[in-house]
Amino acid sequence: MTGGSDVCSSDLGKKGGKPMHISYQPLWNTLKERGMRKEDLRLAAGLTTNMIANMGKGKNISMETLVRICEALNCGIMNVIKLEQDNI
Repeated sequence: MTGGSDVCSSDLGKKGGKPMHISYQPLWNTLKERGMRKEDLRLAAGLTTNMIANMGKGKNISMETLVRICEALNCGIMNVIKLEQDNI
C-alpha cells in the first residue's frame, strides 16, 4: 500500500490491530433512497428471510450473497457494506 487516502491504516490486519466488523448501514440507506423495502431486496436478489434477518442483526453473509445484492441493485459494494471499528 502507498500513503495518501488509503482507507485502511497500516496497523490493521497485524497482531494488535483494531477489531472491526461489517456494517450494513450503507445497504439500508441505499434501499431507503430507492424507496425499496427489505422484502423488495429479498425478492430481487433471491435472498432468504434468514439472510435478511442476519444482516439486520449485523451478522456476516457470504461474498456470493453480497455480489447478488450488488447485481440486483446495480450498485457497488460500498453501497452495501462498510467496515467499522468495534467499540471495545
